[in-house]
Amino acid sequence: MLALIIVLSLAGSVASKPSSDINDKVAQLDIDTAELDDVIRIFGEPEEYIWGNQTFRKDNLPSIYIASYPNNFSVVIHEGKVSELRFEGADAGYAYQNKLRIGSSLDEVIEVIGQPKEVVVAEQNKFEDGVLYKDIDGKKGHCYYGRSDKSVRLFFADYKVAALYVTRSDYRAGRSGSFQTVKPVESVKEFDDVRWKDLSKINLGRNDDLIKTLTFNKETVWPEHPNMPVGLRPDKVLTNAMNPGLGIRVLHQRGITGKGVNVAIIDQPLYLDHPEFAGKIAAYHDVGCGTESSMHGPAVASLLVGTNCGTAPDARVYYVAAPSWTEDTAYQAEALDWIIQQNETLPASEKIRVVSVSASPSGRSSPFKKNKEMWDKACARAEEAGLLVLDCTEHRGFIAPCWYDERAPESIARCKPGFPGIKRFVPGPETIFVPASPRTAAEERDKGDFSYQYYGRGGLSWTIPYCAGVFALGWQIRPDLSPGQMRELLFRSAYTTKDGSRIINPKKFILLVEKAKGHTKK
Repeated sequence: MLALIIVLSLAGSVASKPSSDINDKVAQLDIDTAELDDVIRIFGEPEEYIWGNQTFRKDNLPSIYIASYPNNFSVVIHEGKVSELRFEGADAGYAYQNKLRIGSSLDEVIEVIGQPKEVVVAEQNKFEDGVLYKDIDGKKGHCYYGRSDKSVRLFFADYKVAALYVTRSDYRAGRSGSFQTVKPVESVKEFDDVRWKDLSKINLGRNDDLIKTLTFNKETVWPEHPNMPVGLRPDKVLTNAMNPGLGIRVLHQRGITGKGVNVAIIDQPLYLDHPEFAGKIAAYHDVGCGTESSMHGPAVASLLVGTNCGTAPDARVYYVAAPSWTEDTAYQAEALDWIIQQNETLPASEKIRVVSVSASPSGRSSPFKKNKEMWDKACARAEEAGLLVLDCTEHRGFIAPCWYDERAPESIARCKPGFPGIKRFVPGPETIFVPASPRTAAEERDKGDFSYQYYGRGGLSWTIPYCAGVFALGWQIRPDLSPGQMRELLFRSAYTTKDGSRIINPKKFILLVEKAKGHTKK
């Protein structure tokens, strides 16, 4: 959408009569605390709620959406809070500081909000705070200038303002249309989520292990060194947790990387250009999201085929984006049927082997409310077609979380079932434990912002692509083995703890795969 804004033509945008009271209404809104109800109270009911190409009902809104009003005015709302006011045409009638409006010149903008700290000419727009990007990608007159200290972002065509965005005071600049704000916090405890949090005022030096339990990303602001544990660097913690552990990288060194194996993922949307999986998506299909990316999609893709994070970095993915927020399983069933259809067109040597679904579309504990019966029927069709479907359901799923010792990530014996910091996980009779913690996964909520997120305590979602990747390694060695044989070998190879818990053992699994007898249908 930003690309469209950048190339807006100002011609024809001044025909409509400006709204006479938009400035008064904006002045009434406390953007730092405002929620949707405040927006409606001041501006009235929106014409529609949209994100990407999809329109939403008011009673079923996603975490990020746009409340769209007449005269090219809209409000971006993220997790219930106003993130940004957008004015994208002269008919919006808004004047920033009563001075800047659509059509103002670049010189006028600089006079009002100040000189940029840097000017970048004829290069990609990276949306860095305080930087003026001129002639973006060599397109004369197309510019961008954002100032978080002034709570404004401006897009230009022909060196004149084509779109003006008013942001929160704590808006995180430097990110393409970011809806995350970095917020200061006064305290932190084990296993807190501190992504987009400012911890700079907290003394973390008293607890050497606290940081390793947190969930954080590259936007987390850390204290200065005197208030940090001696010798502990969060960036190093994040990098170390890219390792899948349990001997996976030893297998990679042997050339066992999933090369030549096709897998599938059904999850939330993602951009295709993150370095973890760029060029590895064989096909991408959207069955109803309409959004561009998410937190979850890039993460699961990287944990399966990521160059640094994945268990099968050379496998290729057929990816289907399906909206989980609708709570309607029909989308997930449609996604699985699409994968089945794709598989029918592929030659025998290129068949999709396993489908990773980090969700629970059916069963008693499923968060989905509609059409849950459609998932089990779709799974039956998929299995009849020779696909192995891995999901998080109670009645079909067999994968449970475990966590490895970050000081010895290759040691299966030091893995512990369940989630760190939570009462012991009780496995079912047919359960295999797969690492969910600590893990680092790809993050790209905003186009071109290639980042990562670290989980001191990961969720069950992270185990599904891990296990799918291990199966892909096996199929690289023995493409003749059936899904039933692969599953049997996975359980036979598992490391069994003293209490009978079975933990995935990738190296032994590959050993048994290499020695297995030929194909028998199961």
